[in-house]
Amino acid sequence: MNYELNGKVALVTGAARGIGRGIALKLAQAGADVIVNYLEREDAANEVVEWIHGIGRRAVAIQADVSTEHGADKLFSMIPPEFSRLDILVNNTGPFKVKKVLETTSEEWDLMLRGNLLSAFWVTQRAVPIILRSENGGSIIFIGAPNAERVGSQHVSCAYSIAKTGVVILAQTLARDLGPKHIRSNVINPGFIENDVMTPRMRQWMPSEVPLGEIGHPGDIAEAAVFLSSTQAAYVNGAVLNVHGGLWI
Repeated sequence: MNYELNGKVALVTGAARGIGRGIALKLAQAGADVIVNYLEREDAANEVVEWIHGIGRRAVAIQADVSTEHGADKLFSMIPPEFSRLDILVNNTGPFKVKKVLETTSEEWDLMLRGNLLSAFWVTQRAVPIILRSENGGSIIFIGAPNAERVGSQHVSCAYSIAKTGVVILAQTLARDLGPKHIRSNVINPGFIENDVMTPRMRQWMPSEVPLGEIGHPGDIAEAAVFLSSTQAAYVNGAVLNVHGGLWI
């Protein structure tokens, strides 16, 4: 199916690598201009921008740490005038740590909540007034975690899981609040997705946990993001889309 996003402007946080990079590239392929937010990898962010320019779409890279409220303000203050509208927001950024509760430091707990939940709140709060200028509404997408819509214990990633479940609640609250304004809010829960920090040992055992028998790729999440950004998903609001190959069902 051809998802048409010509004339749309998208903002993707954490778009220099991994899932964020895949989403930024796929949105551009579908016709959107893209604001590429990144934290540290300026070279990687510039590669994303150059690739998007290469297919004839506009793009800009903006460094900002959206795990702080100041960073979220910085991001929006640096958006060039030519990106004055915003139709699609993808809240992708979010650190992850494997730690049991009693081993988690206060700083790590704070980082998980700020980086995954508060960042999404701060960015969305600043994005919505811009999206409201669009006559056709818009789409807000949150990147969750495997089965984040289920409230349950995660003994090795408690703070992260609390934050991601909070993301689902935030997204569904916004779906109700912003739906009358034609702004849709949905969540994509990725599973085990190929990335540059996976070890050979992880690649060995992860497929055995997935009913489909394989690790996913950023493009799998990106395809879902493009769908949720398109008019084909015009009646999809408050949904949680698990893109995880059946992980932990």
